[in-house]
Amino acid sequence: MKKYATALLLFGSVFAYSQQEIQFTQFMHNRMYYNPGATGAAGSICITGVHRSQWVGFDNAPTTQNLNAEVPLEMLHGGVGLNLTNDQIGFFNDINVGLSYAYQMPLANGTLGLGAQVDFRNKSVTNGEWITPDGGNSGPAIPQTGSSSFGIDANFGVYFQSTELWAGVSSTRLLETNADLDGSEGGITSFKGKRTYILSGGYNYPLNNTDIVLQPALLVKTDFAASPSMDIHLGATYNNKIWGGVSYRLQDAVAIMAGYYIMPDLRLSYSYDLTTSALRSASSGSHEIMLNYCFKIPFILSTTASYKYLSFVSSYTLYYFCSNNLVIIFLHFLKCN
Repeated sequence: MKKYATALLLFGSVFAYSQQEIQFTQFMHNRMYYNPGATGAAGSICITGVHRSQWVGFDNAPTTQNLNAEVPLEMLHGGVGLNLTNDQIGFFNDINVGLSYAYQMPLANGTLGLGAQVDFRNKSVTNGEWITPDGGNSGPAIPQTGSSSFGIDANFGVYFQSTELWAGVSSTRLLETNADLDGSEGGITSFKGKRTYILSGGYNYPLNNTDIVLQPALLVKTDFAASPSMDIHLGATYNNKIWGGVSYRLQDAVAIMAGYYIMPDLRLSYSYDLTTSALRSASSGSHEIMLNYCFKIPFILSTTASYKYLSFVSSYTLYYFCSNNLVIIFLHFLKCN
């Protein structure tokens, strides 16, 4: 009973006082999630998928899935992105769809991105049984099972990237949109979005005469109400194929992680958080797995004998590419002579 009472109090503190932004241990490999200014900075089409199971051992412990994709578009001088997130914690389920754009410009020896994201957020109450202090299961301030609320919010971020350095600052929930849920006795339970500021960065430091690159990184989140969350990470990559590292999250967890490039453009990684807070007595830690794929689509015209002579016609809006009797449609017209 003491364990369950402690867990209830701790979960209550999570709902009432903690920051609202989702925690990912492998933040250094999922930069667009925290900062829309990073959209398109990689210069490749990148797709990232993450699954996180937090505080394993608790009933209804948080589980989170994130799928995001970014596409650089030279015609827009930057990139566009899509961010899909599903977050389940206790009886609550939060689904977020984010659409982002970042303007990328040259700066020093790298690029500077200015990005914005529009979030479409839905908060709902799944099946669950509430228990009040007097033993009841309903009340005007207790969300009704099945109720939901939809809202729109926005994020903004500035992001810099060079060969050695990456750094950014961003703000989420700029509009601080409320999520109003129906109470079980006709009342309204309101969850106010809290603006959160995020600072992140990292550095690539090659070790002389080795195939090892040290990669320290930092993530700080604060809403200036709860205590700041800080992740300090030290990782390394060997031969551009294998990487590993350790992280410390202030007053929360120590994490170990490792990953492998299955192919030059496909990376699989895993992290395990060992809880150091009071939750460690009832939790076996947190697990996170990530898959990331980046690729480019080259528009290269072959000059081999099998291809016919090609000439551009500026009056067309699309081009055709002809190879014998095969016609492949690209983004512009090519006239075949």
